[in-house]
Amino acid sequence: MPPDADTSSAGATALTLLFEPVGSWWLVVLVAAGLAAVLLLVTPDRSRIDGWRLRWLVGLRIAAFLAIVFCMLRPTVVAQRRLLQEGDLLVLADASESMTVADAPAGQTRWEHLVASLEAAEPQARELLEDGGVRLRLWRFDRGLESVPAREETLFPLDPTWEKGEGSEETALGAAIDEAVQTADFENLAGVVVLSDGAQHAYPPRDLPPQTVARRLGESGIPLWSVLFGQQRSGSQGRDAEVVQLSVADDVFVKTSVEVTGRVRLSGLADRDVVVRLLVEDDTGELEEVSQTLVQSTGSRAEELVRLTWRPETPGERKLVLAIDPFDGETVITNNEVSSFVNVIDGGLQVVYLEGALRVEQRFLRRTLSASPDMQVDFRWIDASKRGDWPVDISGMLDENVDVFLIGDLDATALSPETHAILNDRVGQGAGLGLLGGLHAFEAGGWGATPLRPALPFERDPLSRQPFDEPVRESLHLPGPLQMLPHPRFGGISILRLADTPAENLAAWQQLPTLDGGNVFGQLAPAAQPVAVSEAGDPLLIAKNYGTGRVAALAVDSTWRWVMQGADDSYRRFWRQFIFWLASRDDIGDDALWVRPAQRRVSAGTPLTFNTGLRRADGEPIQEAVVEAEVVAPDGTKRPLRLVRDGESWAGQVSECSTPGDWTIAATASRNGQQVAARESRFTVFRQDLEMANPVANGLLMRQLAEETGREPQAAEEIAGIFEELLERPAVYANEADWNWSLWDTWPMLLLTVAVMSLEWFLRKRWGLA
Repeated sequence: MPPDADTSSAGATALTLLFEPVGSWWLVVLVAAGLAAVLLLVTPDRSRIDGWRLRWLVGLRIAAFLAIVFCMLRPTVVAQRRLLQEGDLLVLADASESMTVADAPAGQTRWEHLVASLEAAEPQARELLEDGGVRLRLWRFDRGLESVPAREETLFPLDPTWEKGEGSEETALGAAIDEAVQTADFENLAGVVVLSDGAQHAYPPRDLPPQTVARRLGESGIPLWSVLFGQQRSGSQGRDAEVVQLSVADDVFVKTSVEVTGRVRLSGLADRDVVVRLLVEDDTGELEEVSQTLVQSTGSRAEELVRLTWRPETPGERKLVLAIDPFDGETVITNNEVSSFVNVIDGGLQVVYLEGALRVEQRFLRRTLSASPDMQVDFRWIDASKRGDWPVDISGMLDENVDVFLIGDLDATALSPETHAILNDRVGQGAGLGLLGGLHAFEAGGWGATPLRPALPFERDPLSRQPFDEPVRESLHLPGPLQMLPHPRFGGISILRLADTPAENLAAWQQLPTLDGGNVFGQLAPAAQPVAVSEAGDPLLIAKNYGTGRVAALAVDSTWRWVMQGADDSYRRFWRQFIFWLASRDDIGDDALWVRPAQRRVSAGTPLTFNTGLRRADGEPIQEAVVEAEVVAPDGTKRPLRLVRDGESWAGQVSECSTPGDWTIAATASRNGQQVAARESRFTVFRQDLEMANPVANGLLMRQLAEETGREPQAAEEIAGIFEELLERPAVYANEADWNWSLWDTWPMLLLTVAVMSLEWFLRKRWGLA
């Protein structure tokens, strides 16, 4: 055994002799057989030596033979310890405020009952620990999670006198289980014991559903035992109406119907209906009712969905309140309303997008335009496979408020001549018209033969028609790859502005990925200009003014490749500028400062992050702007906020929001030392007693947690049985190699082999046999 080998271990040590033959066992057998044949057939000359010398030589040869075979077997001695594999048993004790409800046996609070139940089960827990197969780890939780180390006198050092902590007003049951599991050795997790009233009351980001964590444990074969504390009272024992949620878009448009959704929870109100009202702030700052709905209780505590509508008439930031009128006998009225804020935007571009093919380009384009808060996109797919129903009626989309019409890969026969005439009039009166490339775009779709012809930036060519169900006419298309570049003379148009200087702008376009191909425009209309071309000079983007409107035709339909190859900012900027140019809004309007809080409602003490920035009228950020911000508390107290660069905007955080009420983030932007814009955005800080507003024990949730892992919920007096069940499990052992010793590749073995062979040769030489 090597001198540094350590055989001390808490488990039993076993020695094992292992063989790893060279090549295979058959190779060793063949080599051994060959050597044995040599020993038998090639013997020393018996006539020249006597018997004892012959025996010496044969013995040395046999020793050399055995040494060679021994080394070919490569024997190794391995010492292994058989160690008891310990697993972590996590015990989580709910210490939230709802555990102070005195509905346990003998008038105890839930917390007192929990502590007493653990003390009663301590003998079984100690027996489990002495068995050596489990490490017990105790945690207490509310909004957070805190480890409770065992003491010599007790394994569960929990004070039966409950004390309020910083997180006592919430119960983050799911987050607590998840974090406790993460701190343990998941592969050797013996189980989780959850002691709680099952009341999951937590705000984001601590609102992880506990069923999600339990399901993950069940999939890994890890048991979870749930022990319920508290009474599951019926809804009739407490009358309460609570608004639990208010959802509305951050940005809405003037004179557009806005849907406001919410959820209300009704307890003990099976005998009556409840009126839910939507209140909205007017221009004077007063709240007025704009809508209401009637909610009928189902008799259970399930949440009821409510939907109300509101049509804003003026722009600006507005406060919304979803409220339920208090009624006689209601236990808690602080939860009867929820408020939020929305930005009402004046106008916003109205875009109608008609598409004849559900291709990749339209999907990326719709996603980009719809993500713009200052655009409303009305999309319609006109299926070419249903040409028997053409022309289609789109009269409902030809509203006078439409700013831009986009027409994708659509044949002109999809629309009636009357529709073409209306489009022609609308463009002449100031609307924008964008035509996008495709198999049936431009003259391939017969657009020059329609009443829309005067507005088009290309001449009519009847010979360029692309019939349906026929092979694609290659002469109507430019083969790819195509590098789209600004025209040297006409390329200064705002659509193509990707950088500040012409040289930087050209370099930006040269770095964009190439496109798959494009349409051939043919002869351009007299007033049309080629604003973007290929490297060969073929027009790819042409534009013209028509009346007071603008028209642009884009020959390519693969700009989505810019996004796929990392140029998504350039893609977004190009298409936004394309729409703004068509709408004649590219060079008008003042710089706009924006402030966007991450949330409009935060609980007291929760930090709020926000972003702010300055942008041009076309939506592009102004990088050189300097933005400053301050926060105004409900009592009017102001304090400055620190801002840091975050890409194209500024990021900040409002902390120490402890006073409930409406808070205001006030931002100002400066350029060249002069203030150019100011903006305010409000948010609400609330303090709602989640724990005591609804302190009923949730036995259903606790049952779901246990059943996710194949268990049943346990009563408080059955905690000892959990420890006994773990004690009866068979012990799990792991083998650990302490050391190994190779017997064949050592100096003694080498010296022995060399010595035997050398001695045999020396004796044969000395005795005259060699």
